[in-house]
Amino acid sequence: MLLVALETQGQKLSNTAHQNTNRDIEDEKASIIESLPLRSDIFLPTSRMPLESQIEGLKRVKRIYENDLEEIYRPRLQGLKSGLKGKKRCFLIGNGPSLNKTDLALLKDEVTFAVNGFFLKSEDLEWTPTFYVVEDHLVAEDRAEQIQNFKGPIKLFPAYLAYCLKAQEDTIFYNHRPRKSYPDGFDFSLQADEVTYTGCTVIFSALQLAAYLGFEEIYLIGVDADYTIPNNTNISDEYGISVLDMKTDDPNHFHPDYFGKGFRWHDPQVDKMLQAYEEAYEVCKSAGIKIANATVGGKLEVFPRVEYQSLFRTSRSQENNLPKLLLIDFTRFGQGTATGELKSKYFSSWDKSNLLHVFGEGGKDFGIGRCRSADDKRYNSLTVLEQLREFEPDIILYRPVADHPPLHQLAMEILSDFKLPYVVWMMDDWPAREIFQDSKLGASTEAGLKLLCQKANSCLAISNSMAGAFGARYGANFNVFHNGILPEEWNHKLKANDPNSPVIIRYSGALAADMVLQSMKEIVSAANELSETINLKFEIRCQNHWLETAKKEFGDCSILKIETADLSIMRYRQWLRGADILVICNNFDENSRRYVQHSFANKIPEYLASGRAVFAYGPEGSNSMGFLSRCPGVTFVGTQNKEAIKEGLKTITSDRKNRMKLGRESQDYAFKHLQFNRMKQDFETLLKEKSLEPAQQLNFTPVIPEADENMLKRTAKRKLSRVPSPLIASFKRYVFGWKGALGIAASVFMATGIAICIISSELSLRILGLGLVFTSQFCLFILIAHLAAHFENKN
Repeated sequence: MLLVALETQGQKLSNTAHQNTNRDIEDEKASIIESLPLRSDIFLPTSRMPLESQIEGLKRVKRIYENDLEEIYRPRLQGLKSGLKGKKRCFLIGNGPSLNKTDLALLKDEVTFAVNGFFLKSEDLEWTPTFYVVEDHLVAEDRAEQIQNFKGPIKLFPAYLAYCLKAQEDTIFYNHRPRKSYPDGFDFSLQADEVTYTGCTVIFSALQLAAYLGFEEIYLIGVDADYTIPNNTNISDEYGISVLDMKTDDPNHFHPDYFGKGFRWHDPQVDKMLQAYEEAYEVCKSAGIKIANATVGGKLEVFPRVEYQSLFRTSRSQENNLPKLLLIDFTRFGQGTATGELKSKYFSSWDKSNLLHVFGEGGKDFGIGRCRSADDKRYNSLTVLEQLREFEPDIILYRPVADHPPLHQLAMEILSDFKLPYVVWMMDDWPAREIFQDSKLGASTEAGLKLLCQKANSCLAISNSMAGAFGARYGANFNVFHNGILPEEWNHKLKANDPNSPVIIRYSGALAADMVLQSMKEIVSAANELSETINLKFEIRCQNHWLETAKKEFGDCSILKIETADLSIMRYRQWLRGADILVICNNFDENSRRYVQHSFANKIPEYLASGRAVFAYGPEGSNSMGFLSRCPGVTFVGTQNKEAIKEGLKTITSDRKNRMKLGRESQDYAFKHLQFNRMKQDFETLLKEKSLEPAQQLNFTPVIPEADENMLKRTAKRKLSRVPSPLIASFKRYVFGWKGALGIAASVFMATGIAICIISSELSLRILGLGLVFTSQFCLFILIAHLAAHFENKN
């Protein structure tokens, strides 16, 4: 009896302690809410979130309101506005059923704002929107994971949603407030960097953001303003506004799962929505901003209508001729490097008459190539400038890198002085690595890149993830161009390797310590252990400069063969098709994650197109690994664990038919989604269009760290010595070079020889004088022969 009483008393004490704990948590939550500027339920967490998560999220919201809005996000939003100068029109994409009747492929090269559940549609498209906006806390809570994983757009969220949408590099929070004119009207802000106002629809928020960012023409599509509420919908009234929870598929949006079973949404209140649109129309009209409705059908008549297809009939009426392009990039064409091979594919239509390439790879000074070929000669900046003036480009494409500061210095001077339209192309996140390694240098680099991107006529990224992150970071719109495949080059009948021969695992690429080296060592080690029971061979092909690293890191491994990556493109494709398994990986350490987080590995489309089983190993948070984890046919291991690697490899190696099946699935996906011709065509169209645009004024002042004072002196000397005329530059090279010295020597020999012959009567001295005269003539002969050869070679 005593034991029962003690247990009862203990239970009461436990319940009391639990109640006290909950009361403390509730008090903490109430205290945080009291400190926030927005305290209405529609701006706060709902009961579906655990209480601890609510408090953690509300603390983030508080920090943003008290500090980050002003210190971080307002400057980013202002940077976007600056970076979008010259962009006259944009499209706001609603999510009505009419979207399924709209040719969204036409929007690939346009500036677009998508909202809410657009990620359900984006999976079927070859492009991602420029911006993505969510303002409703029910949408944010219910779809938080999908929203956070949606890569590509710059994400624009009200600050109050930070309780469930964590800050990412591609995210900008803004100050969104209740309308001041409630309940009698609506307010439309033209200063979204300061404040925007609610208007019963996320499109109203997107309109304010678009107006602030400087667009003169705003077109709406998919904004049907037509809703049907099924009879079996559960309607609750938690905080004065009806919350809908449907038990069936969603009939009001482009996808049945949009607000289908299990997803909450607010009563659309169409009458108030239309009042908000009327306010937007009047304010924008007064500000000279045109809003038009290009929706296919629907019931929205507040804005004047325009036929959607008519907006694209003249947008690409360019001639087929390619512009004269100056390409400034560290790497040469080809050479087996990822960027070199990628450039070779994108510029295959250019020839010597319309492509001049300045590169830094290969040593001191600069290399100059006509089209896709170049010799090993190096030239100073004066020669580069002379060649540039002779070439007379229409547009400049520049890929900034950290590996060659003099190349960046020269590129910035060219962009600043020649005042041509230019495009910036980023292929990896070396700036993030630089910030980590040297904060002072990194800050200087970031400031320079922000200026460079915002003044550019266009910016290019290698992946959707990079486009969103860099767009938010540098305040510019990034288009995506990466590697792809031509199906006709890979569409051969796949043959299974001899079942009695070893299973061949192959990898081709870099072995950099901050990219792949550690993970590759773990894969090789796991394969080596598997070779005790399975007949395996592992082959690695890498550039010459990685061979020493490979020999040192991998040691004596009986199954491993390491060779130089010197195969032609055709032989490389054959080599991939000759494998049983193709390996691709990223390291798990923080440095590697930072560097490759937004990259799209050049080998991915080729691996998939080969028709061979692909094994991927690395953190799912990186763009390449995230992409591969979703690809059909790819065996993906996302945890750093040798046993998991062995299990994954064993699954592929043990079943030859399964390997073939996986390879076919990957190949089918590549043929459908990674075709290169369309990307190349879009790339050429973009450069043609941008070459006709005016250039923005880029004023470049060299910012060089203290450690590079000598570089600063060399830069100043080079700037002082630069002359506008190629003739004067050639004259200077003649006078101060070996040709000038030879000419002066010839003159001295001639004068001395003649003087000796006239003055002296001695035979020996006269013979010496004649010898000097003949020597001077020989020197002149050499100069004339060199000049003739130079002109013949030039012509």
